[in-house]
Parts: sequence; C-alpha cells; structure tokens
Amino acid sequence: MIGSTLFYAQRLTAVFLLGYSLWLLSFFILNQPLEYNIWVFFTDQMHFLILTSIMAIIIAIHAFIGLWTIGTDYFTSRTLGFLSPAIAKHADVIRGLYSLLFTIWGISIIIFILLIIWS
Repeated sequence: MIGSTLFYAQRLTAVFLLGYSLWLLSFFILNQPLEYNIWVFFTDQMHFLILTSIMAIIIAIHAFIGLWTIGTDYFTSRTLGFLSPAIAKHADVIRGLYSLLFTIWGISIIIFILLIIWS
C-alpha cells in the first residue's frame, strides 16, 4: 500500500470520527434530561441511520489501516527473529493470519452494526 495515502486516509477517518463523536455529544448535552422518547426519535431518523452506517464503515477503515501498519511493522522476519529464529521463518504466514483475522473481525462488526441499527 502507498504510505502517504494511508497516512492521509487514517487522519481523514479520524476527523470524521471526531465530528461524529462531537455530533452525538452535542445531542446528549442539549437534550438533558435525556428521556427514552427523545432517544428513540433521534435514532429513528434517517440521517442518524445513514451517518451511523457510514461511521461503521469509517471505523473499520480506520482500524484496518492501523492494524495493517502494525502487522507490516512488527510481524516481519527481522522483528519476530528477536523472539525465535523458528518463528521468524513463519513471519509471512503469521502476518497473513493476522490480516485475515482483523479483516474478518472488521467485516463482522460492520454487519453486526448495520443489522442492529437498520432492524
């Protein structure tokens, strides 16, 4: 992957996450005391559902970039060789399994979030 593109994508997704968090925080602050009916009305609105769906995908992208960076930095023959030369031989397999694990986990979380908010 291209390093500068990932750097900017990571920062852009962080800005979107901050904006979404501030939007939710402002809702909580401006609607005191928060009552069930107000919360249901807010969460049933189409813009909330769409923004939350987009944020689920953005969270997964943000996490994927961060976890991919960790995997490529730390699951190499050189870094795993400090633990054991036998483990270093399998660095590519370990990095591949690591990537597969967090990709499946991220997709599962997106599906789970979308099923919850759209049902």
